[in-house]
Amino acid sequence: MADPNERNLRKMAMDVMAMIKTSLSDSSSNDQGQSRASTGPVQSRATPSTSSGTPIQHNMSRAFPGMFKNGPRFQKKRPAGKMSQMQFLLLDATLEKTPKPSREMVLLQAGLGRRTINIPEASDHQEIADLLSAAYPKMCDLEGAWMLHKAMGGSGQRRLNLVSPDETGYTGAGLTRACGGKGCLYIMPIQHTLSTDPLPFTASEFKDMPKARCVTCSQSVPLQLLSLHVDTCSRSEPHSGHEDADGDDMGTTVYLSSSDTPEVQTTCPICEEWVASDIVEIHASTCGERECDEAEYGDGSQAQKSERVLGFSDISDLMKTLNERVDTSTTFSICVTREDIVERGLKQWQRQKRSSPQNTLRVTFLGEPGIDNGALKKEFLTEMVAGIERRFFEGGTTGKTPKYSITDVGSHNFKTIGEIFAVSIVQGGPPPNFFMPWCYDFISTGELDYGAVTEDDVADLDLKKQIQQIRAADDVDVLEIDKIVACGYTGPISIQKKEEIVRAVVLHATVRLVPILQQLCSGLVIYDLLGMVRAEKDICRQLFAQELSRKVDSDFLVRSLSPVFSEKGTVKRQRESRIINHLQDYIQDLEDKGADGEMEGEGHLPDAGNENQIDVGKFCQWLTGQSHIPLGTSSELRDVLSKAIVYGFEFGRC
Repeated sequence: MADPNERNLRKMAMDVMAMIKTSLSDSSSNDQGQSRASTGPVQSRATPSTSSGTPIQHNMSRAFPGMFKNGPRFQKKRPAGKMSQMQFLLLDATLEKTPKPSREMVLLQAGLGRRTINIPEASDHQEIADLLSAAYPKMCDLEGAWMLHKAMGGSGQRRLNLVSPDETGYTGAGLTRACGGKGCLYIMPIQHTLSTDPLPFTASEFKDMPKARCVTCSQSVPLQLLSLHVDTCSRSEPHSGHEDADGDDMGTTVYLSSSDTPEVQTTCPICEEWVASDIVEIHASTCGERECDEAEYGDGSQAQKSERVLGFSDISDLMKTLNERVDTSTTFSICVTREDIVERGLKQWQRQKRSSPQNTLRVTFLGEPGIDNGALKKEFLTEMVAGIERRFFEGGTTGKTPKYSITDVGSHNFKTIGEIFAVSIVQGGPPPNFFMPWCYDFISTGELDYGAVTEDDVADLDLKKQIQQIRAADDVDVLEIDKIVACGYTGPISIQKKEEIVRAVVLHATVRLVPILQQLCSGLVIYDLLGMVRAEKDICRQLFAQELSRKVDSDFLVRSLSPVFSEKGTVKRQRESRIINHLQDYIQDLEDKGADGEMEGEGHLPDAGNENQIDVGKFCQWLTGQSHIPLGTSSELRDVLSKAIVYGFEFGRC
């Protein structure tokens, strides 16, 4: 009995709730109809009737929460996706650095300039590609083969870094994280090259740009391109009349109104042509770059470079060209100690991977607070060249040759030595002018003249001793046959064949050094120094040959002094004269002692016998940082010596 009663009671309750809902809906619809039909005060009276059903509806929802809902549920509106404004620039080809402002203007004329595009953060790769294609119609030619790049902070031309896409390609959220709304994203083609021909001003690429009217040709021009258009439009000759059908000028004169008065023009400081005053800065920048482009080597072929190398009048002219080839965009840093500077310098030179010897050399001596403004670099190069001469070369006053060492060849030490020699020549260090003539002939030609090699060109002490023994031998038993065969001689060994045996030893002493000289030449290719040497063989001889050594002597050092004396007849002038005379005597005494030591050293150079011996060169190095006569001009050395003299005068006054 309980179950049927419950079912009846539940049915009755549901019928009551249905009736109440029906009455509530009818009353609300009547009230809404009255509110639509009424105006003014009647509409204000309809408001309480609408809210009168609220308590009943609320009570029913509390009594029967499972069967009676408290009015309609309103869903929260989904917030719209965020948009990020990003700046893009479509490049015409693959580049390593950002384009120059003048190049950007060329891209803008071709419809590839900067664009600001709203990118939804929820967009995927295809949506981003569609947005970019709408802004750049030429992107359709790329067929999807493009990547985005960005540049790091700074000014001028900067290196472009790849913006790596996600697994599904570029997304709006990924681009927002990559650039953060700052900077510019560069669209770089992967395998295409887009045309940079200027588009007509009516092209679709310029439809969103603001336009302005050119007063010369009355043409509507995009505002970003108006300055360049005015420059070219003002140069063209305006038509002063109309032509009839036969092509004859009818002589109709065009009068300018007061608003079309001619603009003020200024002379360009570069090309000296008349340009509008408001665009003279833009014209000067592009004009200068056009001159630089015309002065380049064209396709960069070696033949064109060689043609520009030829025709130097002296070593000064040649050194100016070499100095211009130093890449100053970054530095080639070397950190060494003064102890064992040659071995440590070679090791650190080979380990440097972040830059190239083509860049500006900067040297730091560990444990010293000095900052390299040029003097430390020259001192390092001076010590390195002198140390390399002692460690890797052998010979006497007539010149030196590389020591035969397969170990150093396998370690590529001679290639590093060639790079050090090239940097020393170009960046203010001493030239390696201690080579024998036949060595320089090989460097300047790439070939060995076997007929020009003589016994005097042999620098190896063991081979020179072997030649002397062969010359002095009176019997075959005295000759060391094993050593003769090791030199490559395959003929009969007899006293009558002395000359042929000696010739074999001489050729063996020189030919075995050819791989070493070839490796050294591979280091001289930086700055295109090797090509310069082979094109200007006679002028460059003083850079390598011992016969034209540029050693500092007392006469050069004294002539380079430019003291500024006090007035004549004063006590200061007398004291300053005594200081200069004492300095001259001291320099000449050093030279005399060095000459005596050279004569006692049996033909060896003074610095090769005693590293601690003070001579004129080392005194000049202590004073200026370099122990050689500067290549080209000695004005820099003269300035340093003048400052040293001033300090000496001040010290003497104290």
